[in-house]
Amino acid sequence: MNDASDGSARQVAIGIDLGGHGLKAVLVDQTAQVLVERVQPLTKEERSQSEVEKHIAELVATLRDQHSGTDMVPVGVGIPGFLEGEAGLLRSSPNFPGWENLPVGERLSELLGHSVTVENDANCALLGESWAGAAAGRENVLLVTLGTGVGTAALVRGQLLSGARGLSPEGGHIPLYAGGRRCGCGLRGCLEAYASGPGLLTTAEEAWFEEGRSEPLDAKSALDVFAAETAAGGPEAEHWASRAIERYCLDLAQGIASMVHLLAPDMILLAGGMSGAFSRIGPPIQTALKKRCVPAFCEPQLTVARAALGDFSGAVGAARLALQSD
Repeated sequence: MNDASDGSARQVAIGIDLGGHGLKAVLVDQTAQVLVERVQPLTKEERSQSEVEKHIAELVATLRDQHSGTDMVPVGVGIPGFLEGEAGLLRSSPNFPGWENLPVGERLSELLGHSVTVENDANCALLGESWAGAAAGRENVLLVTLGTGVGTAALVRGQLLSGARGLSPEGGHIPLYAGGRRCGCGLRGCLEAYASGPGLLTTAEEAWFEEGRSEPLDAKSALDVFAAETAAGGPEAEHWASRAIERYCLDLAQGIASMVHLLAPDMILLAGGMSGAFSRIGPPIQTALKKRCVPAFCEPQLTVARAALGDFSGAVGAARLALQSD
């Protein structure tokens, strides 16, 4: 992946992935080569609709400047939340409070001066991985994004799964524990409340106080929990961080097992920021799935893998949609 300005002979598109902590954007050609990539962090104060739209417009302008052809470069945007894809209507988004019944497709098209393709962010990540990543050539794949929230997308016999009004599967809101933690969606006990980055931090706090400590846990993020485990001697150490990560893996495997029995995938792809710890969480999740799934659904072919495009899976998939829609 690199910067390039000589794009005049190529068919290109811009893909933008909106996440809880920032925007990721790419300029991609029709062969899936990423010509330019950009990251725009978002603070909590910048999650308002107007601020996000401003940053999207700035990113699109920057990426268009890298392309020497027409300004009318097709744009695709991956949106987190409950998106009615057929109408481009965002019903709500747990990580963006106040974004309710928002016609994001229409608004972004007006903002940029031409039609913009919008899709659920997890769907975009799976489309990116299917086009140019770990799911290339696969037809039955479940992708789980692990970050500020938990998103899911599925390919079933090569077709992207969607339901009424273009709504996407939301495995992050499978009820894991009746009456459990409050989730950002408003319900209790959702998988997202346990298997997201903030979910791991909450589990770590529980493990911390179970040791009889009275002082607050000084870890501020999931990354701090993994770092604490390493500093304590690794996964085999009897330590609050190790216990928290093990519980996290078991909770995630339990939620994935429910989806495996519904969708019968032969590959589970983990994407998003938490997938950066795949070497730590991948093996215990694989082991736990074998104990929680009917053998016909997990043997011999079900594999757990990390998304190959890293943080840019969603942006690449959004660009792919824009190319197809142009």
